Amino acid sequence: MYKSINFGVILLCVLIAFSCEKKSDTVIDPSYDSPVILSVTKSADTVSTTSASPVISFDLSAVVSENGGSAISSVSCTLLDPLNNNLGTFALGFVQDLGNGKKYSKTINAGSISCLLVGNYTVQVIAKNEAGLFSAQVNTPLYVRNTANVAPYMGGIAAPDSVVRPLSGSFDITIYASAFDHNGSCDVKEVYFNAYRPSGSFIGVIPMTLYPEDSWRFTNPVLPASADSSYGYFKYQFFAKDRSNAVSVGVWDSIKFVRP
Repeated sequence: MYKSINFGVILLCVLIAFSCEKKSDTVIDPSYDSPVILSVTKSADTVSTTSASPVISFDLSAVVSENGGSAISSVSCTLLDPLNNNLGTFALGFVQDLGNGKKYSKTINAGSISCLLVGNYTVQVIAKNEAGLFSAQVNTPLYVRNTANVAPYMGGIAAPDSVVRPLSGSFDITIYASAFDHNGSCDVKEVYFNAYRPSGSFIGVIPMTLYPEDSWRFTNPVLPASADSSYGYFKYQFFAKDRSNAVSVGVWDSIKFVRP
């Protein structure tokens, strides 16, 4: 017995197989049209400034290839401080066609900085073409130093004059301190105090927590105690340190712990 063959079905399968093997000429690699930043050059790797005139200035240039895509519509630079705050975005201007790419440049002047930070800044450069496609972002570091840095200084201390220890249980006390810097409050990196028992023995260095801007605090439970060393005047010397590791003059305060 012979089986019947449906030639229409066979032809359809052949056409499907052929269409699956054929490559589409309409598929384009989108990365081919995106511009490419070939190089980024700064006039200096380190910039000096002061808190009296907080301006960050340097020359920046970038060589950008169209990479077979549409013409370059913009090349821009964004400057970020060490805390990733945006200090501004600057448009680079066309300078010269180098053949393998086009050169763009700009003198970057970031001024009127409300809080001057020292340390590693980030220069971000990106290009865009007329088709709206962006290049990969290029990040390059820039170190900013303060040539006339001044140490921070302590403000007021808010702490109870005396505390009565409980017979049982516990309760919290909080000490507040304010610290300031000529560069701005963001330049205060840490506030801490040295703690001493009434006998004069050193307890340790106690870090404080920022809460909120310019204000720092430390909270600790007060527990029952029977030892004589737990009563009397505990003394504390407060310090502030900036991001250049300059330390303020210490400020003293004390709390008298009283028996219940």
